[in-house]
Amino acid sequence: MKRLLLTILAATGCLPGADQLLVLHKLDDSFGFYDAASGKLEAKVAVGRKPHEFALSADEKFAYVTNYGADTYTETQPGGNTITVIDLVARKAVGEIGLGEYHRPHGIERGKSGLFYVTTDFPASLVVVDAKKAKIVKAIPLTGKLPHMVQLTKDERKAWTADAGSGTVSVIDLANRRQTTQIEVGGVPMGFALTTDEKNLFVATRTNNMVVQLDAVANKLKRKLGVPGEPARMAPSPDGRWIYVSLIGSGELAVLNAHTQLEVNRVPVGQRAEGLRLAEDGRTLYVSAQAENKVVEFSAPDLERVKEIATPAKPDPTYLLRERKR
Repeated sequence: MKRLLLTILAATGCLPGADQLLVLHKLDDSFGFYDAASGKLEAKVAVGRKPHEFALSADEKFAYVTNYGADTYTETQPGGNTITVIDLVARKAVGEIGLGEYHRPHGIERGKSGLFYVTTDFPASLVVVDAKKAKIVKAIPLTGKLPHMVQLTKDERKAWTADAGSGTVSVIDLANRRQTTQIEVGGVPMGFALTTDEKNLFVATRTNNMVVQLDAVANKLKRKLGVPGEPARMAPSPDGRWIYVSLIGSGELAVLNAHTQLEVNRVPVGQRAEGLRLAEDGRTLYVSAQAENKVVEFSAPDLERVKEIATPAKPDPTYLLRERKR
């Protein structure tokens, strides 16, 4: 009987521990659990108003969702000031981390120490959060406006924020928890791609239709690459050969050669393609077409379309949670 039950569960995609695709739904104020093989929505958890990004704990048992609280970065309303904590095993919200005076949390990344780094619009800051203690450890003020996404080095000694409101990238010394400089990149900087050797940082500048290459060591601008379609998010391949770019204006996905910086391929995704996630093995890509309420799975690096996954309103960030070993 037990074997029969397991067979039925596997056939329906409900076997505990099977690969899951995690998707944040911006306009549905929810976090979704999908069977990665079938694309079926299995569970949905309510979060705060207008959630924008999420990051996982090191053991992948919890997700931390930034509750932005505003439709777009151009709005002037204070927005939200919380992070929802989701138990990924129980599939339910188990708490909230208050950010006090720091409003409109957006980008969030976990450092090797387990601390989380969160960008906030008002005031413009990089907030350091101890998730276990559910409190702010430090808030680093930034001179750039509307810091969007954040990128960390592997050793957690340096960070960059894409300042969507000032056309800049802020450089932060995490060891001493202070901003050291600011780099002008122009347009509306949004997503990052840090090369595997951490020597070059690519920045998607949406309104300029460019990807800007920075010297990540010297903190200097090296090159501006024309990429039509309004670049939004980026992801480097594990082998360092490719950089994938979602294009929110044209609704496409492009791939750049990381060495020549030339665009080598481009395929359609759907309207307002933004959220972009490359699986750790570098073989599967997920891109969210927000205006069509779907996530599209591609194989990489050939960008062959594998399947479409229907979602609640305005999907954005995703994460492929691999089968748990039992």
